[in-house]
Amino acid sequence: MAKKQITKASKNELSVTSFEEDGGAGQEEMGKDDYIIPRLKILQALSEQVQSVDGAKAGMIIDNAEEKLIDGGEGVTVLPITYSKSYLEWEPRKQGGGLVNVHKGDYPLNNCKRDDRGQYINNDGNVIMPCAEYYIYVLNEDGSYSPYALSMHGSQIKKSKKWNTMINQLRVARSEGEGSFNPAMFYRTYKLTTSPESNDQGSWFGWKIAGDNNVTEIENGMQLYNDAKAFREQIIAGDVKTSAHEGMPETKAPESTEEVPF
Repeated sequence: MAKKQITKASKNELSVTSFEEDGGAGQEEMGKDDYIIPRLKILQALSEQVQSVDGAKAGMIIDNAEEKLIDGGEGVTVLPITYSKSYLEWEPRKQGGGLVNVHKGDYPLNNCKRDDRGQYINNDGNVIMPCAEYYIYVLNEDGSYSPYALSMHGSQIKKSKKWNTMINQLRVARSEGEGSFNPAMFYRTYKLTTSPESNDQGSWFGWKIAGDNNVTEIENGMQLYNDAKAFREQIIAGDVKTSAHEGMPETKAPESTEEVPF
């Protein structure tokens, strides 16, 4: 077969209308199980990407899909959409390691023992790690926004509780002028940056969370709000799939200081 020559198209050959007419072409067989929502995580000194991604440093935020790096000091503006809590069950490294199960909802931590590193150990000898899971929109400088998943575990559970408290305590005046109400989670944006932390187990980088703007103060804020509302409905319906839990090794049980200590 003769090699086709690619030539530069003239302005008259292609137009936005042409691209619009072909919108979605080639994706006809892609369904909800063929997409994943990428995750944001903080890079730590021993994170794999620090060695494999050019320019990656501990304290940066990374998008695990495109491996896009974000300066931790500058951070990201996010709109939280849903929250859930799960418990990750890991087999110890000395036994081969690996994620055994993801327990949704409550887990009987009272039946677990605490080891010398503060980890919860169940009756099977596996590590149980509480994990706070958020679906969010990341807001870009050009006004666009993209869906992500964000997990907090170990020492960052305290940050999750603080964030949840900020969300729960937010009040908005009622339209009739009397009293106030707690708006939807996706009514207010937040600024997430990273900062160094340490304890007697080691040092790492953690999340720093600050309130930002209400959607009523953002250009096209109502569109953002309505899209978040629709996205929440998709999540509840089970139409959203995320990549594997990150912020820790995907196939090995976590070390106490490898990513974020307990």
